[in-house]
Amino acid sequence: MRYRLFVRLGCHLCTDAFALLCEMGVEVQRVNIDREPALRAQYDLLVPVLFDAEGDRELLYPFDAQAVRRFMAG
Repeated sequence: MRYRLFVRLGCHLCTDAFALLCEMGVEVQRVNIDREPALRAQYDLLVPVLFDAEGDRELLYPFDAQAVRRFMAG
């Protein structure tokens, strides 16, 4: 399963979240919300946000490895 991580460039929390997911071996695609006005309007200060492959569920930061595992388990 692939996940998406909504981020903003220069966001240290986004960098930390991406690093955590990589350390866990989670296949994740970063989406820069600043490139899409609708996403920026919706998630401006909420990033990073992790989404499942279908985009049905989201996990708002702060999250740790345990929270990511629970999220991935469904």
